[in-house]
Amino acid sequence: MKAADIMTRRVIAISPEHSVKHAACVMLENHISGLPVLDDNESLVGILTEGDLLRRAELGPAAWRGTGSTHEEAPEIFIKGNSWRVGDVMTPGVVTVDEDTPVDRIAAAMKTHDIKRVPVVRAGQMVGIVSRGDILRVIAAAVPDITAAGDEATRRAVLARPCSDVGLDKAAIDVTIEDGTVCLWGEVASEVQREAARVAAEAVSGVGRVRNKVRVGAGASLSERS
Repeated sequence: MKAADIMTRRVIAISPEHSVKHAACVMLENHISGLPVLDDNESLVGILTEGDLLRRAELGPAAWRGTGSTHEEAPEIFIKGNSWRVGDVMTPGVVTVDEDTPVDRIAAAMKTHDIKRVPVVRAGQMVGIVSRGDILRVIAAAVPDITAAGDEATRRAVLARPCSDVGLDKAAIDVTIEDGTVCLWGEVASEVQREAARVAAEAVSGVGRVRNKVRVGAGASLSERS
């Protein structure tokens, strides 16, 4: 799935020459937390978010002066806290993607840059936007992978997950199926690896109950199944 498949195409944008007060009203009226900023040529020049408005003079001196700022930062902080123009307050240098960017890369970009939305551009023009809400809808609509029927097929699928998804050594985990219950055996280096193995097993389509008998630390072996 790509950006073009999930993006919102009707995007509410604003001009850098609009007032900050007007931008705040647009956000409230449309129940959105950020606005792309487009110049007269409809090119994306920045984005204005709720976070940009948390250090405004309208909120009082403690908000815009803040704490811990350096002498060099003071002029920029003053501008962002006191200018009436969106262009002075917005965040420039926006992280963008194109229409063919896979959803997993968009989610990774949001996580890396701690942002809630990513504009989608084509030849410098914005054609949509992907928000965290769009990512959540992908998760909610996800269909589990189809696994072949039968205990042996399920066993092979469960065995593959801790290696491919968690990075565990192939020899670390074994799997048995007893009366429809998946049992995990073996030894790993940490509790978090043990829990990751369980989650990987539960993620396999068709798996019901999982009994996690994997041990942490030395002393366990694949033959200890009691």
